[in-house]
Order: sequence, then structure tokens, then C-alpha cells
Amino acid sequence: MSQESLDDTIKFRAGPLKEAATELDSVHLGGINISELAREGLTQMLQRSMTDDDKIAIYERYSAGDLSEDAARVLLGDELDLLEEDIDAFREAATDDTSDYLV
Repeated sequence: MSQESLDDTIKFRAGPLKEAATELDSVHLGGINISELAREGLTQMLQRSMTDDDKIAIYERYSAGDLSEDAARVLLGDELDLLEEDIDAFREAATDDTSDYLV
């Protein structure tokens, strides 16, 4: 885990990426929203780079209140809702009376 904290702005050397984005902005009717593209791209790459173990750790941190829902939603996307539904279903099943199922 990186010990550096992130500022509100994430900076990196864009080089050809900036040139390509600037070129597309100039030829695209109405231009493009480069910031939005960067946010979407970073979100997709963050989600793509996560393992199942990472997802579990992120959900556990979110559940413990150590991670905001917004950040958890960026990392887990729709899986956040699915995890919460699964956990609720598991809790409900754990409290069901199973005495009718015993042989």
C-alpha cells in the first residue's frame, strides 16, 4: 500500500496522451471533456486491476466505516450493491427456522 497521500488532483506525465486528447478535442464536433474521459478511464482501470481479495478488503473497510461509500462505489461499482444484497440474504437465511428441514 502506498504511503503517499493523493491530492485532489492526480498528476502524471501525459505526453502522447495529452497530444492525442488535444487532437481529438480539436476535431470532434463540440470538443470532448478530457477531465471526464480521464475520470472514467481511471475508474475503469482501478476496477480492472482489483482481485477478488482486493474487493473483499475494500468492502470490509467500507463496512467498518474506514472508506466512504463514494470511494467504495468507484472501486466496486455495481458489485457494491450485489455484495450488500448477498450479505443481507445470508443474514436472513441464518435467522430462518430450519427445524422443518431436519430428517
